[in-house]
Parts: sequence; C-alpha cells; structure tokens
Amino acid sequence: MRDLNGVSFYVDDHKSVIDPDLREQNQAALRPLRAFVKEVTRLADGWMVSRPADARYAGLAAGALARWAAGGALLGAVNRQGAYEREWTLGSLALAYLKIRDAPGVDAAARASHASRTMIDRWLCTVATAVQPPYERAGKTSSANNHAYWTGLAVGAAGVACQDRALLDWGIARARIGIAQVGADGLLPLELARERLALHYHVFALAPLVMLAELAAANGVALYDENDHALRRLADRVIAGLAEPATFERLTGYPQEQVTTPPRAADLAWAEPWSARFADARLAAWLAAARPAIDVRLGGDLTAAFAAAAGSPYTPPPQ
Repeated sequence: MRDLNGVSFYVDDHKSVIDPDLREQNQAALRPLRAFVKEVTRLADGWMVSRPADARYAGLAAGALARWAAGGALLGAVNRQGAYEREWTLGSLALAYLKIRDAPGVDAAARASHASRTMIDRWLCTVATAVQPPYERAGKTSSANNHAYWTGLAVGAAGVACQDRALLDWGIARARIGIAQVGADGLLPLELARERLALHYHVFALAPLVMLAELAAANGVALYDENDHALRRLADRVIAGLAEPATFERLTGYPQEQVTTPPRAADLAWAEPWSARFADARLAAWLAAARPAIDVRLGGDLTAAFAAAAGSPYTPPPQ
C-alpha cells in the first residue's frame, strides 16, 4: 500500500466521542495495511520464540518487508488519518524488523524478493523522514500529545534499524516533549482533556514513552531519570487508574471508556519492559493473567521480548 486514506471518526471537539459507522469505514479502508503489519509482527515473534530457532520465520518476515520496500510502500499520498496510521505502521514494522534483522537467511530472503536488507533499512529511514514534518510545527496539539510520542517511537526505531543516530535523537526529543509535561500528580494535561477517554489516552501515551525510554537507555540516554523521574509518576498514575478507573472519572467528571478492570493484554504491553526494568509487583498479577502481552504497535509480543525469565506461553505461528 502506497497511499493511505483513513477516515476520522471522532465527532466532538475533545475527540472523546466515536462515531461507530465512521470507525468501521476507517477499519475497512485500512484493513489490508493492518493485516500486513499483523503478519510481519507475528512472523518476527515466531522467529524470536521458536525453539530451536527457526530461521524460516525471519526469512518470511524479511521477504514481506523487502517487497514493500521495493514497491515504495507508505510513500504515496496520505490524508490526516492515513498519516497517523503510517506513523503507527512504521513503528510496528521497524520494531519487528529489529527482532529479525540479524537472523540467518534474512539477506537471502530479501534478495529473493528483488530487494536487499540494505534496501529495507533505507526504506524504513525514508518513511521515517516522511513522517517528521507535521511534528515540527510548534503550537499544534498533535506535536505535543500522544501522536508525537508514537511518531517519535517510529522514527527512533527506524533510526536504530538503519543506524541513523539523528533519527533516534529526533525520536528521543519527542519523548522529552511528553516527559516535560508530566506534572507532580503524574498526569498529562493534553491526555486528561480527552474526557471520557482520559485514562485510555494516558495508557496510550505511556506505551511509546516507555519503549522510547528503552531505546534511549540502550543508546546511552537516561530518559527514565528526566524531569525528576517523570515516567515513574506517569506509570504510577496509570497503574492506579487501571486499578480504579473511577479516579479518572473524578478528575474529568466523565465515566471512563475503553478501559477494563482487570486490564486487557493490549493495555499492558508497556508493562513488560517496565516490569523487567523495575520489578513492579503491582503489575505481576495482571501480567500473569494477560500474557502474552501483544501490541503490534509496539512490535508484537512484549512478553517474549522482555519477560523471557517468566516464560512466554506464546505459540509460534504455523508455516
């Protein structure tokens, strides 16, 4: 898919009310894209968790990425919703690619698709460059809220994949925009303004910030320490909200939607790297019940990536 034309589905000024018909139109328009992303992350996870390691998974994932790279995918026309989808897609594919990049047979699989591993690297970085401009405009809400963090994760992961430090640094800078906004109370004002979806969007904002902090830590930058350990305050607020969504209802004056108690696996994927680093006992029971914690926007199976000691129950997909 070169062109991405999504359908905006929020119908109020606070972007807290969803029109279900419009959302279904968006899902229909982007279903092939999401199917591709799901398959690539599924195969990358298959390579990572197969015992003994089965290079066919990595080869199939690399072949799929190579075909899209050769076709200039994601580099056509995009509308506003399509741009958001392109950013999430780049993050998913870049993180999945990092899992399989050095696996045996990846170069051969890419060549069989009339591309090369280098072409995949260049393509990811080209898409990363294409998604940056809207987030360099001061004063736009999306340049400071969760969209900026997700785009930062996508660009940063692509930068790691193609060894471009400038792209990683750009992603880290988006993370710092979010970290700087975390108040003493652990809240993100722009996400709190989402009313009925305030808790949902705090979870949604925390996920890319944690993953960016992990990428940064692996490259010598201590984002977890910045703004007086702001990510810990944010995580504390999110964990308290997931335990008792009514806390966000009292803060916003609205019942909270799209969040369940106990949390769904999709709302806990960020908690795998968090718990691996901080051994947070508050998350243990939730994670045990939800594993494997899979979020394609974070590259797939976070349990397999960060909680190997716990033993992932993930079953590799069939060939």
